[in-house]
Amino acid sequence: MPYSAAMTKSPRNIVAGVLAAALWPLLAHADFPDRTVKIVVPFDAGGSIDTVARALAQRLNDKWNVPVIVENRPGAGNTIGANAVAKAAPDGYTLLYANTSVSTNPSLFKTLPYDTLRDLAPVTYLSPSPNILLVQKTLGVSTLKDLLALAKSRQATPLSFASVGKGSAHHFCMELLKSEAGIPLLHVPYRGVAPAVLAVTRGEVDLFCADVTAALGLLQGDKVTALAITSRKRAPTLPDVAPFAELGLPNYEQTGYVGIMVTGGTPAPIIAKLNASINEVLREPEFSRRFTALGYDMVGGTVEGFDKFLKADIEFYRRLTRAAGLTPE
Repeated sequence: MPYSAAMTKSPRNIVAGVLAAALWPLLAHADFPDRTVKIVVPFDAGGSIDTVARALAQRLNDKWNVPVIVENRPGAGNTIGANAVAKAAPDGYTLLYANTSVSTNPSLFKTLPYDTLRDLAPVTYLSPSPNILLVQKTLGVSTLKDLLALAKSRQATPLSFASVGKGSAHHFCMELLKSEAGIPLLHVPYRGVAPAVLAVTRGEVDLFCADVTAALGLLQGDKVTALAITSRKRAPTLPDVAPFAELGLPNYEQTGYVGIMVTGGTPAPIIAKLNASINEVLREPEFSRRFTALGYDMVGGTVEGFDKFLKADIEFYRRLTRAAGLTPE
């Protein structure tokens, strides 16, 4: 589900913005934040997501002159970190570095320890996070057309693809490829990014749908070829890799995202202040340039725009989960 700036623009939003600005002196918690703010990252330390979170924390620390720390809470399909924020006090001091799992988990779990749309509240959409389809060079294919032809010829012994687990963005982008192209593929899930990437480098699987950062690293190893990107736009760091939609699959689009959320029930003025501060950081040329190199396009946006996007994205993954025949666990 793509995020669009158009989601944030309407006469109603404009009027709401004018009223919010007029009432701000009366409503805002002028001293917020006046103590440590925590960003919960539902991943292990050291990856690209963690790198962005720590850089954002540092810039917010500088702006607010209060400590902004990162706490890594990985596990259980990112639900451990999300639950920590959902159960925190609704005061704006505990933030979630959210990603596509916020949209997919309502479809992948029979029950969650929180209600996504009630117990978590959107603050700022940070960046889309597309994936790159990589194929082992040993297969002898150099275009998506060649790959689809090969896959269709392998009905009895399907080509295999790695993912970082059932229901991950890596998994969903391949399920959508199966559906749109009508090809058989064998899913081989791994427990995390590192073992999945290792399987690709060892040639244990034929295909992998990697985020841009991982794709750049794998391409340097000269064992894989990049065939397509899952978004409608090309990545600045891989400008020669065309979208699936330009390569014969016009309806293919599956773009993840990263963003900031907060505990549900947090006062609107605090959310508005968080949104404004984060957008200011995203507009800093040096911050934007730094993460463009990692495949991020720091677009930012309004609270309302992120809210509308999340609701639509959750429904998108409900449909995709049913189409893929995935059973909630």
